[in-house]
Amino acid sequence: SLLFPRSHSPLVSHILSANMIDADVEYTFHCYDHCPFGNRVAFLMDHFGIKYKVVYGYGSGALPKDCEGEGYDGDLNPLRLTGKKQLPLLEGAGVPIVKPDYIGMAESLEICSFLIGRHQLVCPCATGRPDIKSIESYLLDKKVMNPLTLTRLTKIPVADWADPRDISYHLWKHQKKGDILEYSSEEDAEAIKDLNSKLIEFAAMIKGDKCLNTWGFGMDDVIMLPWLRRLTCIKGVVFPVAVKEYISTVGAQVEDYTKHAV
Repeated sequence: SLLFPRSHSPLVSHILSANMIDADVEYTFHCYDHCPFGNRVAFLMDHFGIKYKVVYGYGSGALPKDCEGEGYDGDLNPLRLTGKKQLPLLEGAGVPIVKPDYIGMAESLEICSFLIGRHQLVCPCATGRPDIKSIESYLLDKKVMNPLTLTRLTKIPVADWADPRDISYHLWKHQKKGDILEYSSEEDAEAIKDLNSKLIEFAAMIKGDKCLNTWGFGMDDVIMLPWLRRLTCIKGVVFPVAVKEYISTVGAQVEDYTKHAV
């Protein structure tokens, strides 16, 4: 038997008390379609049927030359949410305001943690599995993900790139950071060949039914799926059957880019 009745346990935080667990709540989710960090939150909400409406952060245009890439205006201006160009952000009744000048909660993992607590989701923490960490390190190497996707992403017909100034801003931002925007055709082909080999290795890491662990969907999946979804913009990438089925679990409001791959 429990030492404390559940409703009186000192381990139950006041902010996550029963009256906060509201299945009917609908959030406003500010995000970029192509952002893997925003995708984490969307995949979590979709997987557990949490209601939300999407507001895209791009669409007003950016003027990098005017003010270090923060030249946004209009209703979609991310600056009005946190004081800087920072998304994702979750807004809605009961969402903690983490800083006085914010209108919601930023930082993808903090948002996920809040949602898991508020809605009492069964979503096991990240395991730190060495094999998963190894594939993540490979994918996030600046000589892999960036040159294979940074330019390709701007050719995907999503709201993020509706204004050509947002494409300019995206490329400008990564150039300033010293990122490789794209490879030569020969380098590109070789990088895709190496990626396809890694995806074969990754297929063996999927231990559960369309999830990484045998005990079900968890934070390992929330963190990994967005990076794989990003790879779907690359024409020539071959996803093994198990990986393709795994990617098929992405959220209802976040489609993969396969049909637009370049």
